[in-house]
Amino acid sequence: QAGSVNALMLAIASGNAPDGALGVESRSPVEFAIRDAVYDLSQFKDFEEISKRFLPSVFTPFKYNDGIFAIPETMNFLAMIYRKDIISEYGIPLPNTREELYNYVLPMLYQNGLQFNYPQEFSQFIFQHNAEYYIDDGAKSGLETPEAFRAFREATELYTHYGIPVSANFFSRMRTGEMPIGIGDYNLYIQLSVAAPELTGRWGIAPIPGTYRPDGAIDRSNGGIAGQAGIILNQSQKKDEVWEFLKWWTSTSVQTKFARELEAIIGTEARWNTANLEAFTNMAWKKEDLQVIKE
Repeated sequence: QAGSVNALMLAIASGNAPDGALGVESRSPVEFAIRDAVYDLSQFKDFEEISKRFLPSVFTPFKYNDGIFAIPETMNFLAMIYRKDIISEYGIPLPNTREELYNYVLPMLYQNGLQFNYPQEFSQFIFQHNAEYYIDDGAKSGLETPEAFRAFREATELYTHYGIPVSANFFSRMRTGEMPIGIGDYNLYIQLSVAAPELTGRWGIAPIPGTYRPDGAIDRSNGGIAGQAGIILNQSQKKDEVWEFLKWWTSTSVQTKFARELEAIIGTEARWNTANLEAFTNMAWKKEDLQVIKE
């Protein structure tokens, strides 16, 4: 397992790279692809069929030119996490859109000495303002467009205009009650589940606030979903065999069995956030939480 990207890069540079690697962080496959160090998995005849196990967008960080250089192992998610007891006590509504957040929720929080957590996660503003990080098939930056400027302005105004803390320990402030609502990810969800027993039954999750589309639907698009991945190294003489292994490892049955056994032995804190969609739904999620995560 490639727990250290530096170690893997050194192995590649020395000509002693392994045939494949697991646990590679999402930004690394393209870094390796630029150096012609990893194999384009889309070259395999059955890649398209295998890719249906995952969300299409989870492959975005693994694309370079016309190739796809990794297969996802794990994935992340963003959700609005809130204290049910405090929100109910003060009659604070859960915002469906950021407009509701700005106009109603934040004023009610501030009037009661409470705070909202918004991580420095820029992608949702980019996508919901119809901007792109890259244009012309990745040849140019898309951050100089008017749409990207509007996204950047709204993201910075969270802190300059609306008084949201630039940095905060959301977990600790959620436990004390001073920050009873905010945006968190999979890691915070697990942390609250196992390390805050006094909050059992007193917190929940909801979809992140979005923006209205022209058709009236709420756009909650955001990035950062990709987690760890598996790759095949170009130096390998056994690419077909490694591909067979990666197909086996990311299959629904194997991922479900691995995740269940891991959680049974270690506990909820070891829940495997598999990128396999069917296996992900087989985990011991609360029914209402799974519906939110799917959305």
